[in-house]
Amino acid sequence: MLRLFTASLLSLFLVVSAGFADEVSVKRSYVDLEWGQMHLRTAYPVTLSDASPVVCFAPNPYSGNYYSLLLKELARDRVVIAPDYPGLGQSDRPEAELDIADHADIMAEVLLKAGWGPKGRGPIDACGYHTGTFIATELALRHPALVRRLVLIGIPFYRGAERAERYEKLGKVRPLPEALAALEQDWIFAVEQRAEGVALERGFENFIESAAAWQNKSRIYGAVFQYPAAQRAPLLIHPTLVLNPHGSLKGPTEDFSSLIANAELVELPDLKYGIFDIAPDVIAGQSRAFLDGP
Repeated sequence: MLRLFTASLLSLFLVVSAGFADEVSVKRSYVDLEWGQMHLRTAYPVTLSDASPVVCFAPNPYSGNYYSLLLKELARDRVVIAPDYPGLGQSDRPEAELDIADHADIMAEVLLKAGWGPKGRGPIDACGYHTGTFIATELALRHPALVRRLVLIGIPFYRGAERAERYEKLGKVRPLPEALAALEQDWIFAVEQRAEGVALERGFENFIESAAAWQNKSRIYGAVFQYPAAQRAPLLIHPTLVLNPHGSLKGPTEDFSSLIANAELVELPDLKYGIFDIAPDVIAGQSRAFLDGP
C-alpha cells in the first residue's frame, strides 16, 4: 500500500512542480555567537511565500553543502536553510564537549538570532538525515515553539550492544593521522563506493569534508551514539514525517518511528544510498506534501 501511495504522490509532484520557479538563489552567511561564528547556507525562491522555512540538519561528518541539490528543489517555494555543525564545514566550535542537546540549543540560538521563532518571523520546519534526525528531534523537544513540523530521514537508532559497538568504533576521538593510509576507508566510502548516479565530484567533496573533520566527526558520532533516543522519541508531539529509504538504516528508522505517536511513516523502497544526489526531487516532493498538508 505504501508503495502505491508513494507512486501516486510522485506523479502528483511531477505535475505540481511545473508551476515552481526553475531557479533559486543561495547565499552564505554567519551568525555570531559568544564563542564563535556559525555558517549557514540559505536558499531563497524567486517569489517569497508565507511557507515556514525548512532547516536541514546534515549527516555527520558533512556540512550543509550535503543538501545543495535538495536546497534547489525544496526552495522553489520556500526558504531553506542548511547550517554547518560546530566544528564542521565553516562553523567554529566551542571548547566544551557537545552532546545532542547542546547541538540543538546552539541551532536554536542561531535560528533565533537569524530572526526566526515565535518572537520573530515564525516557527521553522526541521528536516534531518542520520545525525540530523536526532538534532531535529531534540530541537523540537527543547524548543517546541520554534519548530512547527519535522521530517526525519534515515535514523541511526540502535539499541544495547549494537549501539555500544558503534560508539566504540566511531565515537572515540583519534589522533590526527601521520600516514595517508589512514584516510583510505574514507576514500573508499565516499568515492569508490559512492552510489550509482552520484557524481565523482560529489564523492570527492564528501571525502574532503570527511578528512577535514577527522577529530570533530568522532565527537559528533559520540554524541549520536550516546543520545537517549528511546527515551526522547516518545515525548515528541510535533507532526512528524518519517521517510524510510531501504538502505542499512531501514530497520532502525522503522523502530524509531514506532516510538513517535504522531509520526507518518513513508517507505521509499526504490531508494537506498546517495538519495539527496540521486533523488532530491523525491525527497523534496514528499516533504513538501507533508509540510503543506493539514
